Amino acid sequence: MAQTIYQEMAGVLKNNQQEIVKLWVTQVNVGAKQVMEIAGEEWVKRFAMEVTEAFLKAMSAGVDIDAEAYSPMKEKFAKLSSEFAVKGISPSDTAKLVFSMKDALLATLQAGYQTEKLNEAIMLINQLVDKLGLFTFETYVKVREEMIKEQQKSISELSAPVIKVWDKIIMVPLIGMLDSARTQLVMERLLEALENTQSRVCILDISGIPLVDTAVARHLIRTVSAAKLMGAECIVTGISSRIAQTITQLGINLSGLITKSSLSDGLKVAFDIAGHKVTGK
Repeated sequence: MAQTIYQEMAGVLKNNQQEIVKLWVTQVNVGAKQVMEIAGEEWVKRFAMEVTEAFLKAMSAGVDIDAEAYSPMKEKFAKLSSEFAVKGISPSDTAKLVFSMKDALLATLQAGYQTEKLNEAIMLINQLVDKLGLFTFETYVKVREEMIKEQQKSISELSAPVIKVWDKIIMVPLIGMLDSARTQLVMERLLEALENTQSRVCILDISGIPLVDTAVARHLIRTVSAAKLMGAECIVTGISSRIAQTITQLGINLSGLITKSSLSDGLKVAFDIAGHKVTGK
């Protein structure tokens, strides 16, 4: 019985397919202007035609959007979410594009469907489009989260650059706050660089770090220890008078580290360890 009403609804809507597309595009033009501005009216019209056709073919399967019949339609909405997320179209306008389809479908049903079955038909359309709208929104959010993760990864990599200063000498200038995740990244990039360059000395310059506490000190010691296991010596530079006082007040023991107040002093030590001679005035 339920299958019959789906078929009836599909038949009524199919007879008015062009009108549905026209109404849908009109609704988008009114309620989702960002979509129109970025995607363009021709794209919206083409998308509406393709989705409407896929929707009418799938309707006979009922309102379970996980059914095989809805796969082509879900693929279109998934692609839509990905493209809109990348283009910067807001999630609200993305949702409006989908739900504008509901307005077009309901208006068409109200104009051409039997009165005694209209309420049931409206309820079914609401259920179906709401499910598709939720699927689209979830896909959009997932794509955005993946983009944010990639951006964070890129930013993190930039926040822990490894610079080859000279043969056998590399340097990691640290700027900003250090936390566990970033320190782990610094260690990984440092050890990878030591292996790739076969460097004997690494300079950790902390002049750009505003605060050194026990957690930061612990991270530095771990990094230095890991480097020593690979046969490299680490020099910590950029220790200001303020940081020195803080370390003393906190009772942090850095006796196992080579420390210098300035980068130039650290470089001199690094050149000595690496066996380079610096000549000139």
